[in-house]
Amino acid sequence: MQEELARQISESLRLRLIPEDQKCLAKRPTQNRKAYQLSLKAQYHLAKSTPEGLQRGMAYARQAIEADPLYAEAYAYLSSTYSGLGLLGFLVPAETFPRAKAAALKALEIDDSLEEAHSVLGIVRLYYEWDCSGAEVALRRALELNPNYAWGHAFLSEWLLMMGRHEEAITEAQRGIELDPLSATLVFKLGQEFCYRRDYDRAMEQLQIALELEPNFVWAHVYLAQVCAWKGRYEESLAACEKAASLFGGNAYSRALRGLILAMAGRIDEAKTILNDVKKQPELDSMALISLADIYSVLGEKDEAFELLERAYQERVSLMIFLGVYPTFGNIRSDPRFADLLRRMGLPSEAGR
Repeated sequence: MQEELARQISESLRLRLIPEDQKCLAKRPTQNRKAYQLSLKAQYHLAKSTPEGLQRGMAYARQAIEADPLYAEAYAYLSSTYSGLGLLGFLVPAETFPRAKAAALKALEIDDSLEEAHSVLGIVRLYYEWDCSGAEVALRRALELNPNYAWGHAFLSEWLLMMGRHEEAITEAQRGIELDPLSATLVFKLGQEFCYRRDYDRAMEQLQIALELEPNFVWAHVYLAQVCAWKGRYEESLAACEKAASLFGGNAYSRALRGLILAMAGRIDEAKTILNDVKKQPELDSMALISLADIYSVLGEKDEAFELLERAYQERVSLMIFLGVYPTFGNIRSDPRFADLLRRMGLPSEAGR
């Protein structure tokens, strides 16, 4: 039906289609109705960017693959769920990004024209392999294939941010929202960009819009807590932190975040109590390493901060990619060890300046 409608429209408008266009019109990703319906459900849940949404999206994508093992889009959705779980810290990087890459490569083996699969490859290269040049190639290829791919613009904006190209990053993030204005995650990503530009008022505006679209989007609450703290509004910050903690289930990362806010508020003893309690956990949440390093940075304890950042580097924690632009590392930015970390990750030393 879609193919026939596209043919009739092109004929009615007297469009002259080149062979590549004709090939796209004739393309049928799957003949299996069940697989197609399952993929729609996978897309729906994937867009929520919540732990439950990503897990359900993964389940539907797997079912679509079982229904049609040659359904390239289903592999692309599976790769996106894995990368989402890794990016948002819901599973450890070593469990998610390699699987995201494998699923993306399988999708491209079937159909090399899938922008989503190219985009996931770019994300894996940027956030896990720290291959910034390879990430750019994949992310730009995704947009060459589909200039109206909203997520492609959002992910390219993150690469530009890491490279210190802030104005271009904002433009790409805004383009993503123009293409998909009801995506809480895309709105959040623009707020994130403003955070790292130190434009906290505009960041807060975008984060609040994201929460209107998805009230339980945990990372919007996390960044709202951080923005309020950076603006010196500590009680609001702690309230947002409490909401994030309830959504995270009181994990180590949310507790470390509270410790960071208390340290920034000058409540040093309380911050140190949380810091020491979290560090004692036998299996420390990898994402918590960043917030613990933040606390040490705010307290001016550089050696301890770098010890934790080195652990985060070894574990390939996705948040490490923001090292060069993160505001609370100001106390350790001039240390040669900081520049060395950026160099090893392929990031420019001036990205956050």
